[in-house]
Amino acid sequence: MITDQIIKDLGLIGASLIRRDGTIEEGILPDYVDKETFSIMCATVFGGASTAYDELHFKDPHLLTIFGVEGNIIMFPNGPRNFWALISPVEKDPLKIKDEFLEKQK
Repeated sequence: MITDQIIKDLGLIGASLIRRDGTIEEGILPDYVDKETFSIMCATVFGGASTAYDELHFKDPHLLTIFGVEGNIIMFPNGPRNFWALISPVEKDPLKIKDEFLEKQK
């Protein structure tokens, strides 16, 4: 479960749990973000990467990061049907953020 405290503790801009079909299950995103568009576009990227991995006969990717100038989007599986999408400042290490986020989910 995502809480405002987890977002604050990790210094995230936002976080959401998204089904592979693009439906948002839960999330805390900035007010200016269209949650539906964000979740559908993240599902498209995550699905495309998963399909590319299938073609290579690899297991699903365990971490996808879109690096940007103003922030990064860090995506990783939560199970076979959904994945997390975290929005972080550019100075944060994506792998460290993932590990810290998962630790707080316990």
